[in-house]
Amino acid sequence: MLNKNDIKLIRSLRLKKYRQKYNKFIVEGEKIIIEALKIESTNIDSLYCTNEFYQENRALVNKKLSNVNIITDKELKQISNLKTANSALALVKIMGNTGTDNLKDAELILYLDDIMDPGNMGTIIRSCDWFGVDALVVSPNSVDIFNPKVIQSSMGSIFRLDIFRYDFGQLQKLLNDKVTYYGTKLEGENIQNITYDFPAVIVIGNESHGISAEISSKTGYNITIPNYNKSTESLNAAIATSIVLYDVKNKLD
Repeated sequence: MLNKNDIKLIRSLRLKKYRQKYNKFIVEGEKIIIEALKIESTNIDSLYCTNEFYQENRALVNKKLSNVNIITDKELKQISNLKTANSALALVKIMGNTGTDNLKDAELILYLDDIMDPGNMGTIIRSCDWFGVDALVVSPNSVDIFNPKVIQSSMGSIFRLDIFRYDFGQLQKLLNDKVTYYGTKLEGENIQNITYDFPAVIVIGNESHGISAEISSKTGYNITIPNYNKSTESLNAAIATSIVLYDVKNKLD
């Protein structure tokens, strides 16, 4: 049964200020929620699902959760942020920056300098998971990683990846002097000619403005993806990230 307080809380979590206030975010969809249930470290607060979803996943749900709410399709539509409501919605607790030792020991870190588009952020998270990036660090001004559109675009990868929010100066203080920083810029060196030194931090810039001048002055190398059609100005940030990560991992392995 869905009550008014449930509806009010869940709808409020579409906004960042309420996600911060209640320290929770929304996850929707069968595949993503099942993925979250399988990962031990995911702290799911409550689940709202149809009886069909519950019956199909009873063992997994009961093993992980105590707060399970069986609701109708009509009730699910009331709280869903999707155009077509799925069969399940979960509230997950937000965990702060933890595991800085994992960050310090990382061989490959991706830093996002003010990525603003939720779809790009979610896709980048998914690519980091695919290519085995050790840690993702997002700048304070980047889009909230717990934005519902980010969660949907990440397709569950957000639960498998170490993600931190630091400004670039804070990141440099956390890491040792042996780390090499690579900025992605149009006027950089062709990535085909780059031999990477590890541990490494790859910096991806804002969709419109690229890497800030302040960060650019602190990267040891600037790299670029070669342009085979000079009439095209730039690549989408998420696509560029995937290409760079493939090149980096190919040379690391």
